[in-house]
Order: sequence, then structure tokens, then C-alpha cells
Amino acid sequence: MAGITGIIAEYNPFHNGHAYQIEQARLLTGCDFLVVVMSGDYVQRGAPAVFDKYTRARMALACGADLVLELPVACSCASAEFFASGAVSLLDGLGCVDFLCFGSESGDLQSLMEPARILAKESPVFQEALRRGLSLGLSFPAARKEAFRACASNPDILDLPNNILGIEYLKALLQRESSIKPVTIKRKGQGYHDTLLDSGFASASGIRRFLKQEEAPLSALPALKESLPDPVIEVLKDTLAHTLPVWEEDFSMLLRYELLRQSASDLTRYADISPDLGRRLKNCADKFSSFSEFVALVKTKDVTYTRITRALFHILLNLTGEDTRNSVAMPYARILGFRKDHSRILGLLKENSRIPIIPKAADYKTYLTPDLQPLFEKDLFAANLYETIAAAKQKRAFLHDLKRSPVILS
Repeated sequence: MAGITGIIAEYNPFHNGHAYQIEQARLLTGCDFLVVVMSGDYVQRGAPAVFDKYTRARMALACGADLVLELPVACSCASAEFFASGAVSLLDGLGCVDFLCFGSESGDLQSLMEPARILAKESPVFQEALRRGLSLGLSFPAARKEAFRACASNPDILDLPNNILGIEYLKALLQRESSIKPVTIKRKGQGYHDTLLDSGFASASGIRRFLKQEEAPLSALPALKESLPDPVIEVLKDTLAHTLPVWEEDFSMLLRYELLRQSASDLTRYADISPDLGRRLKNCADKFSSFSEFVALVKTKDVTYTRITRALFHILLNLTGEDTRNSVAMPYARILGFRKDHSRILGLLKENSRIPIIPKAADYKTYLTPDLQPLFEKDLFAANLYETIAAAKQKRAFLHDLKRSPVILS
């Protein structure tokens, strides 16, 4: 049987570090095929992707991926725990993935396994330390880190974002008792949050920051040639000729409308919104000016910026905590794109998958049971909202997600 390696990604956008990961994943695992589970039009930090999912799938396929599957929006726009758990659940459900390859600042699998086991078991000592931290007003990430300090030999490993996500992948594999073998690659180049473009391995944050400050992103592409693989530059030349990047601010008036329309108690229906946060969102609504300024206004020392941005997109996308839990428990895989010359991987999925595979969105009712269809319809709504914003911004016709076909590269 052919070997398959999985990668979980956002590619927001795809850059040299991602190309390096794909190259190393193939080298280290010796796989025949590489499948990517990728966020759709919204990403884990609580924001729209800078380019739509089809554009980003094309980037991945042009740079070495064989198949790109969409991570449902209820997981792609969730905390690291649910993001990782949902993606691992999807890969495990395919029934034929041998390896999961991920980047980390550590680059050492064993150093990541200890915290993964601690977080998977959550001993009484850990739980008590977590409760104590939360009672002192710490944010959940800060309280969890303090609880981890009480149990771990290397607590500082949780200081870095890719380590955190890698540990969540490992935790999810342990909890599922999955046969997928983890492989980690040391992250190369700029840090996750670095915004400088002073090396060939700039971060996605730095590339987005550069694109955001450019009035004409297409004309700015030459400045990104050192940071992006040549195939991605070619995709962006085509994309930016008729498309503009999408940002949080583009959703400002939609968010303002929802905050005007709903009460504080209404807001608690959405994932990540406690009664306290619901009241704070409502109390600050009259001072709303823009998306990012509103987040800064609402932020407190015990509620992180990212938690607020995710919560706000949960409101816009009508996502509840139950939606996220159901997406983890009942995964399905929608094909965003594949390489035609490597299409044998589709046959392997058909033979081995324990979860539904959706080759074309328009036919989703053929492949999904009635209990899964509402979850997929959340994905459709999220994609169509993104497309509504993008089409209006670019003054072009709207295209419904059900009318889109997977990207196929030869």
C-alpha cells in the first residue's frame, strides 16, 4: 500500500517555510502521497484568510501537495485544542494516513511528547493548578501554562506558538489512540509573529502585514520574490489581477449590525462567549468604530486578543460550541483540490476512509447523512459570506460555493 503523509495547515499565504516543510515531510517519511488538511476561508486566530481557499489550495498543489482537503469552519476558526483535534480526527478518519508531519520551534519530538501526555491526562495536580490560575484572573492560556509548570520538566516549551500547536496534535493522536505516526520538523526562519521580510523565510504574519500596507498588491509582488516560492508568485499574479486580499476590517459593518441586533444573553449562544464577555461586547458596542479597534477596546488582561477575534467571527458565522464539538466527533472531508497526475490517492481514500468524502460541494447531500448536512451548511454559509465581502470589495459578481469545483492541477 502506498504511504501517505498528512500536513495540517492554513497557508495564509503559502511561503518558503511551507515549501520546506513539504520537502522535508517527503524526505523524512518516504511517502508516496502528501495530503493537506487546510483551513477554508477563516483561520485559527479568528480572521478571514487573506486569499480564498481555492487560491490557497492551488498554491499548495503547485508546491508539492497531492491533495488538499478543507478543515470545517467550526474547527478552523477555533482554539488550538479544537483546531488540532478536528484536523487530526479528519486525517485519522481517512483510514490510510501513515504520518502527520508538523513544524515546531523545538524540532524534537520527545520534548513535545511529555507535555502532550500531561495535557491528555490532566492529572488532579494539573486540574487543581488550572482552577487556581483561573480563580486568580489569569486567561485560560496563562492559567494552563501555570498548571503545566506544576507537572512538567520543561514548562517553557509552551512559550512558542508552533510548539503549542504541535503538542495539541500529539495530544489529539494520543486521545484517539491513532496509528498515525507523528514527525516534527524544526521551524526555519522568522518566528511565527515576526513581521520583517529580511530573509528568505519570512513568516506569514510578515507577508500579510506587507500586503496590507500596499495599495496595489499586484505591483508589490516583486518585493515578495525572496519570501514566496516561484509557483506561488505565479498564482498571485493571476489572482491579484482580479482580486484584492480580504482583511478583518472588511467585516466591520456586518459585525456592528450583529452587535446592534443581539442582546448580551443572545451573544452567549456562540462559541467562546461567556456571560461576562457577552456583557462586555454589548457594553462596548456604542463605541464601535472598526473591527480591530473594537477588539482592542474589549480586550482585558484575562481575555486575550485572539479569543476575542475568534468570538467575534463565531458571531458572524453563527458558530456555537456544539458545532465545534460535533465537527470533531463527526468529521467529513471536502476535496478542495488535487493533482491529476497523482489522482490515485482518491482511490485510496475511497477504499479506506471511515468518514464521508465530498468530491464536489453541489453533491453534498449525496455523501452526507442528515445529521452531518447542517454542519456542512455552516461551511457553505461561511464561504458565501467571505465571497460576499470579496465580490463587493472587488466589484464583481458573486459566485455561490455550491457552484465551485475542486482545483485540479496536471
